[in-house]
Amino acid sequence: MNNKMVLALSAAAAISFLSGCTAYDRADSYVNKPVVSDVKKGMTKEQARAIGGVPATSSTMINARGTCDSYVLGNRNGRPINYFVSYDETGKVLNKGFQSCQEYDTNPQQGQ
Repeated sequence: MNNKMVLALSAAAAISFLSGCTAYDRADSYVNKPVVSDVKKGMTKEQARAIGGVPATSSTMINARGTCDSYVLGNRNGRPINYFVSYDETGKVLNKGFQSCQEYDTNPQQGQ
């Protein structure tokens, strides 16, 4: 290989590596958000909201049981990064995950 080709391949590899780190850093930052890392199943709605703050939306579930709070953690490619926290009939955290309450209510088994 000639020097120009080696240089081009090295530059492409470096750019790929750095862009991968940026994507990882963004994903990692969402995992470190308090609503994601600190809210646990079994907590009360008051405890979860004290950690996560005011939700973007709050709704009563139709297909799943209980109620649900939806948070917007950020944006990626112009689309919101949603996170839900669902509560059972007694107000305890039942489930949580990276989707909106509406998406979770459509398919409740998809939550974490």
